[in-house]
Amino acid sequence: MFARISSAVAARLAMGGDRGSHTTEIVIGITIVVAITAVVGPILTDTFTDAAKSIDLGITK
Repeated sequence: MFARISSAVAARLAMGGDRGSHTTEIVIGITIVVAITAVVGPILTDTFTDAAKSIDLGITK
Protein backbone atom coordinates (compact mmCIF):
# COMPACT_ATOMS: atom_id res chain seq x y z
CA MET A 1 0.00 0.00 0.00
CA PHE A 2 2.72 2.47 1.01
CA ALA A 3 4.76 1.59 -2.06
CA ARG A 4 1.80 2.32 -4.33
CA ILE A 5 1.13 5.70 -2.69
CA SER A 6 4.79 6.71 -2.74
CA SER A 7 5.14 5.73 -6.41
CA ALA A 8 2.01 7.78 -7.25
CA VAL A 9 3.41 10.79 -5.38
CA ALA A 10 6.79 10.36 -7.08
CA ALA A 11 5.12 10.18 -10.49
CA ARG A 12 3.15 13.33 -9.79
CA LEU A 13 6.26 15.18 -8.63
CA ALA A 14 8.19 14.01 -11.68
CA MET A 15 5.53 15.48 -14.00
CA GLY A 16 6.07 18.90 -12.41
CA GLY A 17 6.09 20.79 -15.67
CA ASP A 18 4.70 24.27 -15.49
CA ARG A 19 2.75 24.01 -12.27
CA GLY A 20 1.93 27.49 -11.01
CA SER A 21 2.71 29.21 -14.28
CA HIS A 22 -0.85 30.53 -14.59
CA THR A 23 -0.61 32.21 -11.19
CA THR A 24 2.74 33.70 -12.12
CA GLU A 25 1.32 35.09 -15.34
CA ILE A 26 -1.60 36.65 -13.46
CA VAL A 27 0.73 38.29 -10.92
CA ILE A 28 2.97 39.66 -13.69
CA GLY A 29 -0.08 41.01 -15.54
CA ILE A 30 -1.41 42.72 -12.43
CA THR A 31 2.02 44.23 -11.76
CA ILE A 32 2.16 45.67 -15.28
CA VAL A 33 -1.33 47.18 -14.96
CA VAL A 34 -0.46 48.75 -11.59
CA ALA A 35 2.77 50.21 -13.00
CA ILE A 36 0.96 51.74 -15.98
CA THR A 37 -1.70 53.16 -13.68
CA ALA A 38 0.94 54.64 -11.38
CA VAL A 39 2.55 56.46 -14.31
CA VAL A 40 -0.54 57.55 -16.27
CA GLY A 41 -2.79 58.41 -13.28
CA PRO A 42 -0.91 61.48 -12.05
CA ILE A 43 -0.48 62.78 -15.60
CA LEU A 44 -4.20 62.59 -16.27
CA THR A 45 -5.06 64.04 -12.87
CA ASP A 46 -2.89 67.10 -13.50
CA THR A 47 -4.31 67.51 -17.00
CA PHE A 48 -7.92 67.30 -15.86
CA THR A 49 -7.31 69.56 -12.85
CA ASP A 50 -5.70 72.25 -15.01
CA ALA A 51 -8.54 72.02 -17.53
CA ALA A 52 -11.15 72.33 -14.78
CA LYS A 53 -9.41 75.33 -13.22
CA SER A 54 -9.38 77.13 -16.57
CA ILE A 55 -13.19 77.05 -16.90
CA ASP A 56 -14.70 80.47 -16.36
CA LEU A 57 -17.90 80.12 -14.36
CA GLY A 58 -18.62 83.83 -14.37
CA ILE A 59 -18.42 84.08 -10.59
CA THR A 60 -16.50 87.05 -9.22
CA LYS A 61 -15.67 87.75 -5.64
